[in-house]
Amino acid sequence: MVILFFVIVLALVMEIEAAAIVNGIYKPTEPKQGEFPYHASLMVISNKKYHSFCGGSLIHPRWILTAAHCIQLGPDDPALKPNDVYVALGSIYRNARGAQILRVEKAIIHPIYLDTDRNDIGLIKLKTNAVLGPNVKLIKLHTNNKENLYGKTVFLSGFGITNDLNHTPDRLRKATLHISSYDKCFSDKKDEKVEVCATSTMAEGKACKGDSGGPLVLQRNGRMVQIGITSHLAILPFCRFQFNNSVYTRVSAYIAWLSKVTGINFATYPY
Repeated sequence: MVILFFVIVLALVMEIEAAAIVNGIYKPTEPKQGEFPYHASLMVISNKKYHSFCGGSLIHPRWILTAAHCIQLGPDDPALKPNDVYVALGSIYRNARGAQILRVEKAIIHPIYLDTDRNDIGLIKLKTNAVLGPNVKLIKLHTNNKENLYGKTVFLSGFGITNDLNHTPDRLRKATLHISSYDKCFSDKKDEKVEVCATSTMAEGKACKGDSGGPLVLQRNGRMVQIGITSHLAILPFCRFQFNNSVYTRVSAYIAWLSKVTGINFATYPY
């Protein structure tokens, strides 16, 4: 699996279009403050500055949902130490300006992720509850794993790089994607029940390095519902590539696991 967290930077400048998250000839789509109030930024401190390395979502005042590979890339790699990680909520700025910044108590990955390179889902428990308000809100999780999501329009938010030269945006960005048939992502069909494939035009935007762990959501009855967690790119690990689709861990396949670990019944929470 090619993982967003370790995308190799292109040395060759490619003569192709760029996307909304990836930037370029199209104007990037930058959400307004409060448009994605559940979006979480996982950060470390370097040179006395915050640096976002992955995304996540606020699913409970004490819990952040993210990708497992944001916590531990592989079996031979060290897991992130909770004391080294900060979580920013309520800010549309990559440097966490104006954010509610919280410390981490512990990080948990799915128990068979390291053995399978799938089940790319993890949880971060905060040391203190997030304070909810206009810019910090919970996201409802999608729970029906039998629902056919094919053709649904969904949205991705992230602070990921804007091109294959590792440039980063100052503000949060948004992409508009469409759930496609699973074979569009050229992955093993056995994973279809635990992952979803999303496609988009380059103008609509796409995921790239640094967007990992971020929420993929659909709008239902005027409310955002999270259906996926940004996991990896399909085909090639390049951002500025016309037909590079992306794969997302399907949240509804893991409701039982999430509820067991947190002690919260996500089949009904939040109402």
